[in-house]
Amino acid sequence: MWQIDEEVMLKQPDVKESESILMLLDQSRHHLGPWIGWVDYTQTNNEMKQFIKTVNKKMKEQTDVVLFIWCRGQVAGSVALYDLKWHNQSGMLGYWVGAGFEGRGIAHRSVRSMLMYAFYTLGLNRIELRAAVNNERSVNLAQRLGFVQEGIVRQAEWIRGQCRDQVQMSMMKDEFEQRLNYSW
Repeated sequence: MWQIDEEVMLKQPDVKESESILMLLDQSRHHLGPWIGWVDYTQTNNEMKQFIKTVNKKMKEQTDVVLFIWCRGQVAGSVALYDLKWHNQSGMLGYWVGAGFEGRGIAHRSVRSMLMYAFYTLGLNRIELRAAVNNERSVNLAQRLGFVQEGIVRQAEWIRGQCRDQVQMSMMKDEFEQRLNYSW
């Protein structure tokens, strides 16, 4: 767990918090469903508990780092590094915030903190990100943080009966360091 600022902290998931996380997911299905495929497959508290157990197992195996975002004592979303490739010093980034938590800079602060962790604690050099091409909020956040678009991955993800194209973006450690010299 680490405190980002007086309002936001990142925390490893705990099965004791599964009901709170599921409640946020339930309140956010309409908001998240078009962009995140697993949202439709996590419907019950038992499924959420299993998800948390799986995530924690992957963290022990050092293949993923999945943290939940807490804002003023309420679960607000998640930020994750997954598919860590230690031999390539790279990983994939994912993030989401629940309905009611958008537009407050929570995702920006959380992702920026995860990038600092990825580059300076884990020693990664490249972070990749994919987002649906029409997920403007996610793409705009990545661009504000300094991610560079590399191209479009055609028909990359099947969500709600449609195959969606995704924007492929990346950030290198030296690009992140250059941005640290500027205000965010």
